[in-house]
Amino acid sequence: MSPNDSDQDLDRPVTPESPGLGTFIRMRLERLVRHSRLALFVERLWRALLPVLVVIGLFVGVSWLGLWLMLPVWAGPIGALLFAAAAVWAAKDLVKVRWPSREDALARVEKSSGYAHRPLTALEDEISVGAGNAESRAIWALHLRRTAEALAAIRSKAPDPQAYRRDPWALRVLAACLLVIGFATATGDYGGRLVSAFQNPFSSVEAPTRLDAWVTPPVYTDEPPIYLTGESAQLRAAGAPVSVPEGSVLVVRTQGASELVMTFARAEDAEPLVIEPQEKEETADADLKKLLPVERRLELENTGIVELRNGDEALMSYTFAVRPDNAPEIRLTDDPEAQLSGALKFSYLVNDDYGVVGAEARIRPLPDPDDKDRTPRPLVEAPQFPLSLPPRAGTAKTAETIRDLTSHPWAGSEVNLMLLARDQAGQEGLSPDYRITLPQRRFSKPLARAVVEQRRNLALDAQNHAEVIIAFDALMLAPEMFDFKARDYLGMRFAYGELVNARSDDELKELLPLLWDLALSIEDGDLSAAERKLRDAQEALRKALEDGASDEEIQKLTQQLREALNEYMQALAEQMRQNPQAMQPFDNNQQTLSQQDLSEMLDRIEELARTGSRDAARELLAQMQQMLENLQAGRPQMAPNGMSSEMMEMLNKLGEMIQRQQQLMDDTHRFNQDQQQQQRGDQQQQGQQGQGQQMTQEQLEQMLKQLQQGQGDLAQQLQQLMEQLGQNGMGQNDSLGEAGESMGQAQESLGEGQGEQALGQQGNALDALRRGAQGLTEQMMGQGEGPGSPSGRAPMDEDPLGRPRRTEGPDFNNRVRIPDEIDVQRARRILEELRRRFSDPSRPKLELDYLERLLKRY
Repeated sequence: MSPNDSDQDLDRPVTPESPGLGTFIRMRLERLVRHSRLALFVERLWRALLPVLVVIGLFVGVSWLGLWLMLPVWAGPIGALLFAAAAVWAAKDLVKVRWPSREDALARVEKSSGYAHRPLTALEDEISVGAGNAESRAIWALHLRRTAEALAAIRSKAPDPQAYRRDPWALRVLAACLLVIGFATATGDYGGRLVSAFQNPFSSVEAPTRLDAWVTPPVYTDEPPIYLTGESAQLRAAGAPVSVPEGSVLVVRTQGASELVMTFARAEDAEPLVIEPQEKEETADADLKKLLPVERRLELENTGIVELRNGDEALMSYTFAVRPDNAPEIRLTDDPEAQLSGALKFSYLVNDDYGVVGAEARIRPLPDPDDKDRTPRPLVEAPQFPLSLPPRAGTAKTAETIRDLTSHPWAGSEVNLMLLARDQAGQEGLSPDYRITLPQRRFSKPLARAVVEQRRNLALDAQNHAEVIIAFDALMLAPEMFDFKARDYLGMRFAYGELVNARSDDELKELLPLLWDLALSIEDGDLSAAERKLRDAQEALRKALEDGASDEEIQKLTQQLREALNEYMQALAEQMRQNPQAMQPFDNNQQTLSQQDLSEMLDRIEELARTGSRDAARELLAQMQQMLENLQAGRPQMAPNGMSSEMMEMLNKLGEMIQRQQQLMDDTHRFNQDQQQQQRGDQQQQGQQGQGQQMTQEQLEQMLKQLQQGQGDLAQQLQQLMEQLGQNGMGQNDSLGEAGESMGQAQESLGEGQGEQALGQQGNALDALRRGAQGLTEQMMGQGEGPGSPSGRAPMDEDPLGRPRRTEGPDFNNRVRIPDEIDVQRARRILEELRRRFSDPSRPKLELDYLERLLKRY
């Protein structure tokens, strides 16, 4: 029915027979009653429910705050009962809540509309007097019409329970605050803290107030810790095994519950292993002791499951997949190589998961096949010595160790060699047994060889005492027939007497150094003492360079090595003077090694160490050691078969060209530096020129002209040498032709003033010269055939510098790589620039830290 229709109905005379108006009033009235009854029920229900919700909110809030975890176990159930009783008492009005009656609903609508005369009730009344009188019905109809008009303006308002009247203490605000704060404090453990109030008070197990667990891998693995609790643990897939290296330590730290049980079980274990907590700190206060954290530690060596239980409740369970730490591996990569000095070089490969920290060589004697029933009784232990590791230990790298065992009593005997490597975890790896013969010193005099042989027999087995005495007695028969020196005979006589008087193994052991010194005295006189001092000085300097010693220590050890070298050279010269017949005359064209050359190498070693090039310094020291090992008196100086003096002369000329080209490169490098300084107008003194002021433009032009002329002369000499080689039937050498082209290009670049470009072309020419010289040497010596070929060159065919002997060709500088002057100057400039920048405090801290790492010597 629309409003217009209702207005029309109201305009018409209202009588009891007017059905349209009565239907409208009844429908409107029913809607108001339904809405009012629902609103009235909500008001009654909310007023009765609010106290219950406040009690529940207070309980949940204090539970999330952890109240029951801080109180004793028995306090939780009591608190839960009190809150339950309060909730029951607060819910007493819920029982009285009823569905509102029609009269209540009508009264609420009339009251909310502001009508006091009950108009809605009048709509349901009927005329009781004058129903048959027309005038009475008209008055009643007018009354109904006015009531209907008032009904159109009546509305039923929304529920308004005004429940705050039931909470005069505003406990609802306290409950809301506790809920918000507790929600932020629980951090995910909402259910656990809520049910903590319902723990069994008769159980002695308490829930931990804090639980932390993490895994710490061994330090040498360089792996970060693995956190099993906290936010980072949520990033890991749930239930996935935790992969850890062997030797990792699991730490579980709990607080507030000391009765937890931690177990570890492998797949094959019938019963899990219980991990006991570590002892707490001693304290007299028992309550304080309970509050201290408790740690349980487990070293993970096998794959298994770790479980932490609080009574019957499982708190934590993790499966650990342990990656095994394999034992290191070590093996020889080549047969041990004997050096000219008698030292033995070992080349080996070490391999481990996380790197090897130690290695050593162990030697065992071989059983005597002729006398299997006899058990030897050695006087000294087999030689065992540490092996050098790669400079930066990795998983698989090669290394070398040179060890001098010639003075050991076992030298010259056949033994079993076994290499041992040790990693950070203490595991050891062994190599297969290698059967080798320990190198021994070469004695040219038969008497010295005999003394050393008897010393070895006595050291290997003390039961050879009688045989050694007989041998010494025989060696001293008729000394006048064997040209014995008086001091040698007296030494033999003294050693013989000591052997006869020895009664125990200890006394025999004390005689071994005496026999060795006797043999050295017979062979070399005072040379061996100087040689030992030289070796000790070399070893001390090598270790200092490897360990990163200070510049002062390096300088001190270098000076000691220089003094030991001087003594060694003097002793060597004295030996050559006393025994000139053992030396063959040297060729005048032969390349020699002077003491000045060795002194310059020591200066270069010290300079490289001072500029930070410790690796280059160690390499140069090793080269010098090799030179000294190759240095032997009385080496035959014969030219190889098939090589004429004319060929040797051409090789000598080629060697001089290589040296001249190297000198031109150095001069060109200095010219480039002077030219750059002249262009910048730098007024600093140039120490390498020895002048007090900057070179003028005329001086630079004169120097450039000299360089161009020198390069041209060298190219012309090379062309003449190539023509001479062709006339001797040597054929064409492509490398020498390439060198000539590079020399011509360098000459043109110098003529145009392009010093930097000329320097690179000169380097190409130098490399080509070396390749051509090597190929020419092989061609002259029969394409690598014969005893003097490069592929089969014996150590005795090399000069003291380890290069081809002068009779086999000149120094091509292609086998011993020594840092040249350009490299050293460049390294010095870089180091000075780094130090200058590091001393500038205005630079960013990040840059200063980086510069400090560059300057730090490892």
